[in-house]
Amino acid sequence: MTAEPTSTAAERSGWLAPVLRAVPAIAVGVIITFTADHSPALGLTMLGVFGLATALALLVAGWRETAAEPARALHRGLAIVAGVAGALAFVAVATLGGGLPVLLLLVGGYAVLAGALELVWGMRHRGVSPLARDAVIIGAGTLALAIVLALVGDSVSAVGFFGAYAVVLGIFLLIAGLSLKWTPLVKESTAS
Repeated sequence: MTAEPTSTAAERSGWLAPVLRAVPAIAVGVIITFTADHSPALGLTMLGVFGLATALALLVAGWRETAAEPARALHRGLAIVAGVAGALAFVAVATLGGGLPVLLLLVGGYAVLAGALELVWGMRHRGVSPLARDAVIIGAGTLALAIVLALVGDSVSAVGFFGAYAVVLGIFLLIAGLSLKWTPLVKESTAS
């Protein structure tokens, strides 16, 4: 048996979601990195931008996914979690003006829900989806963000760790998505 590279549109459709998710993550991470003000209001505003832009990116990518695509449910779940976290962050800034406890609650809540969803999905879809391994790594990293945020007591650290998470997440997603697009899929052939 020989292995020959094959790829169809259906098999390759999964690359777009990671690449689109990378864009808001990198943008938010860069903005946080190059902004001197690491106040809770900035952190909540950036969570709002990150959450709503990520939800939009996942919904756009979802239009190309077929019902048989295993990652479709993951992307919809992540879109809901990110969208709700983003909307709540904007509401918190507008009504409460921010505050460290609100920032830690919303970013930490997002990290726990999104991290657990991605980690569990990745573990359940090993061998079924080429995105499963990346989902396990992203899920574990997102849960690590929640743990780190539980240990910090100031907004500079909290916003800084969120920014660092966003940059690392964005670069990882970009590499994962482009690798999936450009790496030929291998299927075993029955020809000798």
